[in-house]
Amino acid sequence: MTKINQVYNSHFLLEYESNVDFPDGWAQTGGDTATKWEWVGTSEGPRAIKIIHPSGARAGITLENDVLIPAGEGQRWKIQVVLQTEPAEVPCYIRIYLGAVSQYLFSVRPGLEPEVFTRIFATPPGVTGIRIEVGILGNGIILIHEIQGWRLYPQRELRLDEKGQLYVRHIDSIGKIQTPIKADLRDLTPSRDGLKIFGSNGNPVTSTPDGLVQIMMSGRKYVQSSETVIASDVYAAIMPKDVSEVSVYSYAVHNIGTVGVSVQLQISPDGAIWTEDDLEHEILPGALKVVTPNHFLRYVRLIYRSQISNPLQVWFQAQR
Repeated sequence: MTKINQVYNSHFLLEYESNVDFPDGWAQTGGDTATKWEWVGTSEGPRAIKIIHPSGARAGITLENDVLIPAGEGQRWKIQVVLQTEPAEVPCYIRIYLGAVSQYLFSVRPGLEPEVFTRIFATPPGVTGIRIEVGILGNGIILIHEIQGWRLYPQRELRLDEKGQLYVRHIDSIGKIQTPIKADLRDLTPSRDGLKIFGSNGNPVTSTPDGLVQIMMSGRKYVQSSETVIASDVYAAIMPKDVSEVSVYSYAVHNIGTVGVSVQLQISPDGAIWTEDDLEHEILPGALKVVTPNHFLRYVRLIYRSQISNPLQVWFQAQR
């Protein structure tokens, strides 16, 4: 287990000179005009984030993109969050974003006193970083005291390449035999002698009768994420997706509430400036709507709203 916490400013003690009213590396997310975020405590500590959320959709805090937790695929991680709510057992959430690959959503119900919640999860293929979001789903007040994370496996840090894959030196750089090996061998014939090569899955590499290697091209890689959101009378957005490395993608939105909702696809070149890709889509209660892009920019997101609080199930599916 990595003994050093990997979450930047996990106890909310650091501030940035351009924003002294909120802890460095953390940003507000969700909420509405009635929601308030307060950075409570003293500069010497302890400090916490207090979110007063009387109504509307979820409200929370999230790690900013420039302080994501470095991670690779096939790892085990432990996240620890200390929360309390008023009144007790207000629905809250811990959301783990695994880049544009997938995400985990954990529901918790803290009490009136600070309570520790831990979750262990695995990173799927294609992950290069982890971002954490913590917040409140119901109406009330939440105090977030700390958010920490440790890598459980592998214990030693592995070197990753620019795509987040395990780095392996090219075989040419390992070295060459400096002195030829002398051995007395009989004449070799294809009918009784040969060399068998095994792949990483343990199966031998096959060849044609004339000695040519048979190669099978792998199929497409499938990517999916799913989340449940609560629409309100104020536009809210799901987390942006980086679609620069996928060949095709779409959103599916299931209205699991009792009133109609409006959704719209937005696109962005940098994840900060957004524009509409299409007109709004109206989704009736119980209906499923597929939203596909008309134009390409690197980042996409879906925005949604309804007249009253209304739940939606949103899927993002893509092929590489």
